Amino acid sequence: MVQRIFYISLFLLMSFSVSAQELKDFNFYYAHPKVSADAKDAYARLFDINASERSYSIIDSAFTKNNETRLFYIYLIAQMLPQAEGDLRATLNIITRNLMERYPASVLAVLFVSNDRNIVQLREQWAHRMGVEIRITCESAPVNCFKKSRTIALANCNTQKKQQLEILYNMVRNDMNISFQR
Repeated sequence: MVQRIFYISLFLLMSFSVSAQELKDFNFYYAHPKVSADAKDAYARLFDINASERSYSIIDSAFTKNNETRLFYIYLIAQMLPQAEGDLRATLNIITRNLMERYPASVLAVLFVSNDRNIVQLREQWAHRMGVEIRITCESAPVNCFKKSRTIALANCNTQKKQQLEILYNMVRNDMNISFQR
């Protein structure tokens, strides 16, 4: 019986570690045949993200079922946040929230890859964009919409990333200036 529990635990641990993707070295993505030329060019900053439809191709690709390449597209979206203007900025507001709710572990793997100042700033930008989207689309009290988004993300998040998810949602809450009554 103990041996059976050990093997089941080992199997669960192994299957979880396979599904938990981490951001790889960028050379990996450049060599990957399923990463689009638009994404590679965006990483190399070969076009103006605000003046090119290619940015929307990258955004669309972030929703790929390919767990291996999704992280690179999410990284590129995070890089777009500080520069985005107009329609692209409005689109990124929507995308940041949708990606966090649908693929929280992937987003968190990018936003918590390190505590480097640039990554921390991208994390803050992501939280701000999510907060803007929640405020704009909320048809009830903002606190209710915030809680709904957080609940959806928690339901789709693996256990190892839940602490990071809480950190990010606390950043969103602070950005939205929401306080919870006790």
